[in-house]
Amino acid sequence: MRALVTGCGRRLGFYLCQQLVADGWQVTGSYRSERPELAQLQALGVELVQADFCDAEAVDRLIQRLAVHQDLALVIHNASAFEPMSADPHQQLAQFEQFYRVHMAAPFQLNQALSPQLAAHDNASIIHLTDIYIHAPAPQFASYVASKAGAHALAMSFARELAPHIRVNTIEPGPILFLDEHSAQWRQHVLAKTPLAREGGLEPIWQAVQLLMTNHYMTGASIRVDGGRALAVI
Repeated sequence: MRALVTGCGRRLGFYLCQQLVADGWQVTGSYRSERPELAQLQALGVELVQADFCDAEAVDRLIQRLAVHQDLALVIHNASAFEPMSADPHQQLAQFEQFYRVHMAAPFQLNQALSPQLAAHDNASIIHLTDIYIHAPAPQFASYVASKAGAHALAMSFARELAPHIRVNTIEPGPILFLDEHSAQWRQHVLAKTPLAREGGLEPIWQAVQLLMTNHYMTGASIRVDGGRALAVI
């Protein structure tokens, strides 16, 4: 069987591709920008497709590439854009449009176009990666969080529309893997308000993916993987 992982070039997407290959899956990964990690995925046999999700035509080209793969049985929407709200009001709409394209419009295109292929297989699954902050949006990340909340609503709508042939669920990560630009002070601040008091790493997300892939009776579900951080922010 084949899986599509979007945003495969780094961090979580890169890791999920590795785990799926090790688990016996054929994998297609989409990426926006060239990165050194892509050579490693290519060496593993991952089919790589460049696609800027801000461009609807690029998403259509990805769909066309996937059309030949009648073994497609899993889609993981991992591609993400993230930055604080710009202080320049003229840039804020452009930011919102970018987040909307990456987190909502492109997944909508993919789900709509790929659902006939997915429905041909027993236990086909779509998984959207969202964020625990969809339940407690911070003003400085308003556009990002709003589009991630939209991705959640989109997933729930598809869960109803595509049942019983395709299951659609979401995973809500918390402090899984800090960014390089996060200072030691910021990391301490976040972990102090996380009940398990540690960075999660990428493996807990893979474990949640495995659950959603294999449990035949889960659709329209959301799994928080956050060390309990949502308890402090919601």
